[in-house]
Amino acid sequence: MMGLEEHLLSMFRDDHEFHDGAGPSHLGKTAPKVEMKTETKPAIAEPVIVPKPSQPDLILWEGEAEAELKKIPFFVRGKARRNTEMFAHANGLPSITVETLYDAKAHYGR
Repeated sequence: MMGLEEHLLSMFRDDHEFHDGAGPSHLGKTAPKVEMKTETKPAIAEPVIVPKPSQPDLILWEGEAEAELKKIPFFVRGKARRNTEMFAHANGLPSITVETLYDAKAHYGR
């Protein structure tokens, strides 16, 4: 699998709009309904990362990290930015570096 494909799959894996049962969006309400077969997986408790409410907008992006973020396709860039900022808040980081961007990608790509 190519890097971009892997990145997109990991970013949209749990998104409610993108799943195997979703019909083509250009057909609107006339899209045929597709039955989804869901596999039940054992529940695994994972920690939930919640940004600290006391500092919601104080994360600074370093120049190199911002340039790296611009390499991500525009249609997932916002989600990548939000995920990276939530990761930085949860880990108490004052700024986002390229390493932080890749660490957040690895964290949310599981």
